[in-house]
Amino acid sequence: MSPIASKLTQRLAGLQEKIPEQQVGLIPADAFFTRKVELPEGISREERLAFIQLNLEGNSPFPMEQLAWGCLEDPKSSHAFVYATPKARLRKLGIEAPESYFQLFPGFVSLFGTTPDRATIRFLSQNGVLSALYMEAGNPVPSRIQSRHIPGELLTDEAHLEARDAFLKSLPREDYRVEDGLWLGSGLEIDNDGSIEFRHRHLARGKSEGLLDNTLRLDDQGLWLADLRDEQYAGRERKVRQRSSLIWTSLRAGLWFALLLLVLQLGNFALLGLNKWRESRIHSVEPQATRVENKKTLAARLTQSTDEDLRPFLLLESINSLRPDSVFFDKVRSRAYNELEIEGQSAEGVTPVNAFADAIKKQDFVQSVETNPQTRTGQTSFELMITFSQMPPAPEGGFMVPPEGGEETSTSSGGEE
Repeated sequence: MSPIASKLTQRLAGLQEKIPEQQVGLIPADAFFTRKVELPEGISREERLAFIQLNLEGNSPFPMEQLAWGCLEDPKSSHAFVYATPKARLRKLGIEAPESYFQLFPGFVSLFGTTPDRATIRFLSQNGVLSALYMEAGNPVPSRIQSRHIPGELLTDEAHLEARDAFLKSLPREDYRVEDGLWLGSGLEIDNDGSIEFRHRHLARGKSEGLLDNTLRLDDQGLWLADLRDEQYAGRERKVRQRSSLIWTSLRAGLWFALLLLVLQLGNFALLGLNKWRESRIHSVEPQATRVENKKTLAARLTQSTDEDLRPFLLLESINSLRPDSVFFDKVRSRAYNELEIEGQSAEGVTPVNAFADAIKKQDFVQSVETNPQTRTGQTSFELMITFSQMPPAPEGGFMVPPEGGEETSTSSGGEE
């Protein structure tokens, strides 16, 4: 890890240490009196909440300002489940500053949202209190909850199971199926988005333990309705959390942007280093490359020189086979690798010279032929300027060599010999 990234990580860790740890308070379930509230059909959600509060006021033995209360409700449920406890009871339980908690619930809410497929009595243990939840088929809102403190200081798994069996004997079952064993709360976790996940462990005799991680499925309004603190506190806390969420989102976005810039900068440094290394490699091999290139150029020039020295003979041999017997050459010159200049005479006038020029033009490797025949005092002389488009094929048996004392034929790459 780079020094910059290491320092950034240390500073983030320091900031996290300064941020107070968020806690969810789970009040023992036996501290509450509870009530099922049947809701009229066709009323809006706001009317439902007002109806629930009015019902609690009419049935509570305490004034509302002395109560910490909440309720569980769901749009799919025809009833709500209300719970309340005197604020003095919370202080006796050690809850001196309710506002210090992230959320404050009764212990039995940790299984809210799970729905059985038939009417069931489900047992849940949180904070040393065993609760029997009466659940209806397909409805997450319990219809009844009875709770009992588990005796003993050391609450082993066996102690929980014995307390569950003893508690069951005192409960009315009616048409409810009794779920095997019990769910034991084993902690919780607050996610970055503020959702709460409760962890449970299932205990049953003769069976291996099962695990259940249940996220509390409540919207913002339902979450604060389930919380034990009053509506005024809920309104203030909502605004604070909205601002905090915005600040946190902005901080995370800024952090990711800074990390992106850091990565891009490191990448830029790496590319600069790579370019410098490549430049040093190029400079180190440049003299060798220059020597190789010079050798290749020299070899090409030698090859070209050799080929061009041989080409005049090749060009001459390619047209000599087309020469009539009455035509003979006096001089042959080559001023370029693909040009041939011929001076000669004809013993039978201009006709064989023109025929010779036409025969040359018909060759695939000839680009053009210029002829200039002249006849004086019965003698016909001519000049031919032949331009080749490509090198003709080499003749079989090698090149023609003029015999000693024969016709004078000269070749030159630069001028007349």
